[in-house]
Formats: sequence, structure tokens, C-alpha cells
Amino acid sequence: MKDLWRVGPLLQLSWVIALSTLLPLGAGILIDRTFHTAPLFILIGGLIGILAGTVGAVRITTRAIESLSPPQEHDDSDDLTNDTGKEDRL
Repeated sequence: MKDLWRVGPLLQLSWVIALSTLLPLGAGILIDRTFHTAPLFILIGGLIGILAGTVGAVRITTRAIESLSPPQEHDDSDDLTNDTGKEDRL
């Protein structure tokens, strides 16, 4: 069962990339067939699909990495502000 949990984000990643790439491309093909503007909307749909797939892949990968890493504690010793909120000059 643990192996299936590890495969979940990979399946989600593959679906996001496939659908976000193919749906705008398919819409571009349909628009080009309707208005007889051969490669224009295919290229626009392809670019939108590639951008959407990249953004989706980065989001899923970032979430997966964050869920695997331990929570980080904020250390205030490196902060250069004092109690008044102004920066201290060194």
C-alpha cells in the first residue's frame, strides 16, 4: 500500500502534463479548422499547453518535495531588525 502512495504524485503529474498540453492544442486545432487559419491557433494552443503543463509540473513537484522535507523552524538570530522595526547599522 505504501508503494501506491509513492506512485500517486507521479500519476497526478502525468495526467496534469498530458491534459494541460492536449486540451489547448485540441482547442487550437478546432479553432483553426473552423476559421481556416491553419497553423496560428495550433501554435498558440501548443504554447499555452506547454506553459500550463510546466506550471502544473512545478506545483506538483514543489508540493511533493515540501511534504517529504521536515518542517523548518524560523531562527530570529539572523534578523537585523530591533524591537522598533528599524534596521541596526553594523
